[in-house]
Amino acid sequence: MATKRKEKEPEQPHSSRFLSRKHEKHFKVVQDRRLLMERKVGIIPNFAPQFGDQLLGNDWGKLATYPTSANIVVVKEFYTNAKKIGDYPVENYLGYVRGHVIRYDPDSINNFLDTVWAGEQCQFALCMEEGVDFEDVERVLCILGGHFQRNRSGSVVNIRRTDLTPLAKYLMAFSHANIQSCSHVSNITLSRVLFIYCAIRNLNVNIGQVIADEISVCANTSNNKAPLGHPSLITHLCKIAGVDTSAPPFERPRKAIDEAYYRQYCGGEEASQPVATAEMIVGLYDTPPTHRWTMEEFHNVVAWPEEPVKGGGVEAAEASVWEMEEDEADDDDAFEDDEDEEEEEDKALS
Repeated sequence: MATKRKEKEPEQPHSSRFLSRKHEKHFKVVQDRRLLMERKVGIIPNFAPQFGDQLLGNDWGKLATYPTSANIVVVKEFYTNAKKIGDYPVENYLGYVRGHVIRYDPDSINNFLDTVWAGEQCQFALCMEEGVDFEDVERVLCILGGHFQRNRSGSVVNIRRTDLTPLAKYLMAFSHANIQSCSHVSNITLSRVLFIYCAIRNLNVNIGQVIADEISVCANTSNNKAPLGHPSLITHLCKIAGVDTSAPPFERPRKAIDEAYYRQYCGGEEASQPVATAEMIVGLYDTPPTHRWTMEEFHNVVAWPEEPVKGGGVEAAEASVWEMEEDEADDDDAFEDDEDEEEEEDKALS
């Protein structure tokens, strides 16, 4: 009787690093693509209480705290081998790094994020497939007078960021950093609009499926300039699979999305209360992942700082990683330049 293999390994990989000669050649293209690092995210209970409710209610807390430094070479090798070329990889959501199979299927990602998905219908996917009441979307996400932008045929295209409510702007930043990776800020495309709509409406979302699909699209895009999303997550998955991720070079997460971001970019000038930093809520994960925290329990664990967190500028970025839209001039440019200068100074000191 034939024995069942524990793991479906790639059949006769071209080398310890690449699945085929074509993948090895493709690596030269991937090398020139930059990483789009994730961000840690703070909770501002006095000014965006719904955001904290959504994190806790959906078991998305770790999604806001996991980002750590990414191994640049490991991430680029992962994306090289995740691209479908010929017969490889042999399955969907399958990567290969230095002799190790890396699974980034929805279940693997949900397990890493400590999110429980019972297998019910993902309402975000349903909205994508069957459509949604766009007028209700505008009511939920937009300020008075805000609306979808439409093309000449009348189809909805995107919503300008300036038309979003403060909560929607904060969720947009969170999603574009850690879920639907984007590097453009001026507007938000339809699929990303629907994700935020589902989050605010408390419609269930299979977050592992959303992220897995984003990674797959990123790996298989024909745009050779599209940045590589979810590098910290990918580094974590590779390490779990047994890949040595300890050798530099590394790239750190971008600056946190926190009160400083809310004040600068979400119309939060009235904000004056302290924010719970990402590090403060790491303690939430000392309990079994099946435990669902209440807001009362959360406030019992988190010690709020006495003074508001002093934050520098953060790079405000959002245009789809895969649909590289033409960059538009934005008030965030100066803030982005400040962060770039700070990062260069950090590199010079390290």
